[in-house]
Amino acid sequence: MDFNRYISTGEFAALADWFRSDGEVVHYAAGDRFARQGCRNRHCGVVGRGAFRYVHLARSGERHVVGYAFAGEFVGDYVAMCGDRPSQVSIEAMCDCTVWRADDDRLEAFYRAGPACERLARRLAERLTCELYERMLQLYACTPQERYETLLRRCPELLNIVALKELASYLRVRPETLSRIRGRVR
Repeated sequence: MDFNRYISTGEFAALADWFRSDGEVVHYAAGDRFARQGCRNRHCGVVGRGAFRYVHLARSGERHVVGYAFAGEFVGDYVAMCGDRPSQVSIEAMCDCTVWRADDDRLEAFYRAGPACERLARRLAERLTCELYERMLQLYACTPQERYETLLRRCPELLNIVALKELASYLRVRPETLSRIRGRVR
């Protein structure tokens, strides 16, 4: 799956390999949380098997799906972890999952191992920023149908994994609107 493109490139293979060799293997059952909104998250990792959803709970109690992490992708609230502040999202296992996980101190030690690792950390931050900027532009400049079509071109198998109600939340539309969009796109 090519959902989180900033991390799916070979450029970050060394970091993924480090998680696989030095990280601890942790299993999550469906519904378990990798991170909790409002709590400090000290871990990140690479998903070995399964899928996670990133959910922000609004003050009104409404759940907003804001992202996903699938097998082979990084998982964690990297911004909150690096900034040493509470997470703005909960990260929930969508099914039984396995993650190679490391805490922030071990990740920082990896980044300090040498110039190549420091460059990797900088490139990761740059790519994450680019991905967020692209998403923000899509929200402001594209119609919901354009966002849906773009997402499906990038991740055609997404509809087999994610419930339509969640996908509607991710696209920032009501489920009924997504149904109408799907009817026009078919």
